[in-house]
Amino acid sequence: MNFEPFKLVPVGYVRKNGETFIEILPKFTDAVDGLQEGDWIKLILWFHGSDNPERRSVLKVHPYNNPKNPLRGVFATRSPVRPNPLAIYAVKIHRIEGNRLYIDWIDAHDGTPVVDIKILVERLDCPREAPVPEEELDIPSSRQIGEVNRIPRKSEHLDGLEEVSPEEYEALVLELGPKTAVLRAKELSELIEALNEIYENLPVEIRDRLATLKQRTD
Repeated sequence: MNFEPFKLVPVGYVRKNGETFIEILPKFTDAVDGLQEGDWIKLILWFHGSDNPERRSVLKVHPYNNPKNPLRGVFATRSPVRPNPLAIYAVKIHRIEGNRLYIDWIDAHDGTPVVDIKILVERLDCPREAPVPEEELDIPSSRQIGEVNRIPRKSEHLDGLEEVSPEEYEALVLELGPKTAVLRAKELSELIEALNEIYENLPVEIRDRLATLKQRTD
């Protein structure tokens, strides 16, 4: 079969000189804006050393390159030998210095091309039994406040919930970095009350300035 090739360009490279870091190419440094030390990210690498017709044609391997392990399809392994030699790593950013992201050690070689970087989101990248199905979340209405992203539930999924109690109904998904939490309606109500109490206890001067800022943005 003949396939139309995709074009991928490296955004950076894996570097190793006692420490492991990602060197972002100057053309893409603006894309780093928003990443912080302590963030978990997903790296998508191109294993260029495995990029040849012979290795791309291999569809079954012995896991961990151990002949004692039964052959398995490459899609069921993390082998670098595969039709498209992509590799995915979840790593923590330990510090950022200019165009360098210092990360955990990974087994990729020095000079391995990085084709993309994505922030790790527990809800999407470490899925568990999801109390709120993805299709029921109102993603366009999500709003990020500081480091917290809140995603409400779609209103069209509220029909037929007469039998669901506030203690049971999952109303809001909260994301803080890679961590995800779900608030039930009763918990959401209690959180709103607690936040209102905290707001009322703010110094009057701060509340006045917040009110002025709100008037300017309305």
